[in-house]
Amino acid sequence: MKCYWNPADTPAELYTMLRTLAEEYPIAEDAAAANIRFVKTDAPETLSVKYEDNVWLITYGRTAFAARGLAYAMAEMECNETIAFKTYGILFDCTRGNIITVKHFKHWLRRLALMGYNMAMIYTKDAYQLPDEPYFGYMRGAYSMAEIKEIDAYAKQLNIEIIASIQALGHLEPILRWPVYGKVRDTASTIMVDNPDALKLVEKIITFWSEALTSRRIHLGMDETHDLGRGAFMDQNGYENPFHIYNRHLGRVCDICKKLNLEPIIWSDMYFRYANKTQNYYDTNSEVPQEVKDAIPKMVQLSYWDYYHRDEAIYEKMLTRTSALNGSAPFMASGVWTWSRMWTDYEMTQATIRPCVKACNKVGAKEIIYTLWGDDGGYCEFDSAFAGLAWAADYAYNQEQSDEERLAKFYQAVCGTSYQLQIACGKLCYTYKLDNGQIVKVPSNLIFWDDPLLGIGWNELHSKNHKADLVDCILADYREVRDLTAAHRNDTAAGYLDHAWNIANVAIRKLEFRRKLLAAYKANDQAVLKEIAEKDVPQMLEDLNRFLTSYRTQWKRSFKPFGLEMMHIRIGGLCERYRETARMINEYLNGEIESIMQLDEKYETNGNLYFQYKDLATGCFFV
Repeated sequence: MKCYWNPADTPAELYTMLRTLAEEYPIAEDAAAANIRFVKTDAPETLSVKYEDNVWLITYGRTAFAARGLAYAMAEMECNETIAFKTYGILFDCTRGNIITVKHFKHWLRRLALMGYNMAMIYTKDAYQLPDEPYFGYMRGAYSMAEIKEIDAYAKQLNIEIIASIQALGHLEPILRWPVYGKVRDTASTIMVDNPDALKLVEKIITFWSEALTSRRIHLGMDETHDLGRGAFMDQNGYENPFHIYNRHLGRVCDICKKLNLEPIIWSDMYFRYANKTQNYYDTNSEVPQEVKDAIPKMVQLSYWDYYHRDEAIYEKMLTRTSALNGSAPFMASGVWTWSRMWTDYEMTQATIRPCVKACNKVGAKEIIYTLWGDDGGYCEFDSAFAGLAWAADYAYNQEQSDEERLAKFYQAVCGTSYQLQIACGKLCYTYKLDNGQIVKVPSNLIFWDDPLLGIGWNELHSKNHKADLVDCILADYREVRDLTAAHRNDTAAGYLDHAWNIANVAIRKLEFRRKLLAAYKANDQAVLKEIAEKDVPQMLEDLNRFLTSYRTQWKRSFKPFGLEMMHIRIGGLCERYRETARMINEYLNGEIESIMQLDEKYETNGNLYFQYKDLATGCFFV
């Protein structure tokens, strides 16, 4: 529906937002034709959209609700919603090569605004141009300060707060790998606490972001520092309790934030990890010493991250424990599952967000973000996450009662494509339940990165710990995705459906190829082996090149060109391994080799299905 608004009866705080959304959506200023009207209410948590006298009346509490109400009007639907969260945001991971362009992030911001999101974190590690530090973001498409300021200014037009999500202690392996930072390195990923040069570098980092963004909030990370104080620090100073090292560094970082008038946020995990011998984040019985709690600066807001649990009670207990560490307001980080996936995993997303949102509402957590990580190379079709984000917003805004029909119409208005089709592609991560109730995930990357001769992933799929027909079940789901998307391959409005088709097609071909190869080799069927070398391998190469073309298309739409080389290297290597398969088959048929040794290897595996590229491409260890 075309939406017309009248400046005379529209709150002035919405002018810029409406004009910005009009860059993409059918929204225009026209007093005579006005068919939408906004009314601000004193009830901040509510949104109501009613159609009365040929006008869509949008009554909103917070400004973020006004944009969401507009989306309902565009979809020609009424609504009556309530949301308890004052901060409803995302975290976009730009550290695995996938540096989202300013242009595409603006596209994201428009859609986020219409879905009702009012905050976005950009997670960068080192992917920004820090003055006089040439190795920051080196060959990674690092953001300039001008680009960050442009994103920030645009987000403000949509009433979205941009917060830096950086690292001030650990997870700095992208820069610590360079020799120039050897003197400030404790371990491969953690800087040296108490080192004056390291502290100067941290201050320089924080100052950069203080100048780049208008928000006075900053997320300093400081998570997963498992080896803190156990590298060069220990060599120089001996062993020290990691709690003490951690809090000492945090205190100094907070002093920097005070000087710059910043409000720091950090992840809470290390307080719970250091409190037990196995560094288990989710050990609900671990006790953090009182003197450690007392040393945590009160100005720090602690954020609890949990993307895994399907049990509401765990979220409730851990949120309460996190808040109790220093009395800060609970801040929750859940996830829309884009990492180690080629397409968003909607089942995992919904199964973990449901109990999380319920727990947040129970304990009074008013701030939540959904992380979009890019582990293992940032190769997910990230725009497929719009369907997960739309569902999450529908669930949170409608008091934990999501409605698929309502959501589908809303999503069509915002994203211009079928919600059901996007969700159907979620089957690219095959999911099933064991007899004991355990959920098993088979992400498509397990099949993609699997070597055609080694079959490391294939062996795990055939473990006795999985159902015997697992491969057939996976094939059935992938064929369904391929069939469903076949007529929609030109649809690029959200998750690129041609790319989904190619993901499914290559995965099917790879599974069928491996099965055929093993059967022919076992039976010494020389005619079939010859067919595999002469026909199936060329077909596989064609399918892989078609996949790479669709991958490049969606990458160019979304990200800077840096990082694309990772997929070129992986697919290029995979193509060469199929050529090598054909060579070895021919050598075997010609009697040049007595056997294909890789196919003779027999192992009893335990059915592990969580692998990264490096684990599947070779059985050798990269050093």
